[in-house]
Amino acid sequence: MTTVCCVHWGTKFPIEYVYNLKSAVERNTTKEHNFVVFSDRKIKDVETKILLPGYEGWWNKLQMFNPTNKLGRRAIYFDLDTLITGNLDWLFEYDGNMMGIEDVGAVNAHQPHLKNVFQSGVMSWNPLMMGHIWTRFNPAQMGHVRGDGEYMHSYLNPLQRDLLQHKYPNKLKSYKYQVYPNKPDKKTAIVCFHGRPSIIEAQKTSITTPMATYKPQNWIAEYWR
Repeated sequence: MTTVCCVHWGTKFPIEYVYNLKSAVERNTTKEHNFVVFSDRKIKDVETKILLPGYEGWWNKLQMFNPTNKLGRRAIYFDLDTLITGNLDWLFEYDGNMMGIEDVGAVNAHQPHLKNVFQSGVMSWNPLMMGHIWTRFNPAQMGHVRGDGEYMHSYLNPLQRDLLQHKYPNKLKSYKYQVYPNKPDKKTAIVCFHGRPSIIEAQKTSITTPMATYKPQNWIAEYWR
């Protein structure tokens, strides 16, 4: 059976992110699965695996690869700030050893250096084969690379991992770069929110970044529940 995972650590994201992600996955797949949250506290009504202490923020994602978690033969991960807008059965059917996403900035003409760069916002992997991501990780590296995604990009052999946007074109898009201000098209199943605005902010608040001003969008509530 497939295990769908997320990580909730600290206070950055309200707990509703966990519950809404869980319900969104359940609404958008016909595939049997378990939903597990890796967290620093027990979360009511959700199967919880307590994180080992000593890791902060995104570094806690690497704990999902710890073989002692026994996630089965297939695991899928979503960042909490991910909006599910369509059927996910295709993602459950991926059977390679490791897949992440190409850095969403790669769609921008001014960021060609991000093409083929592995990031961890959405992942699918075979836990029986990828435990070495955890067992070979040296915590001293946390001070030398910018996050788990950069670490995995440098660690994983490009010939032995897949990038979701290459394998499944048009299924995953950036909210800021490819969707806003429109509602996602029918081909899109996953919308990644990264930086600001978050999913909550994008519904309620005008957010100005160095790139643009993002006004509230009512359509998000249709999917985030």
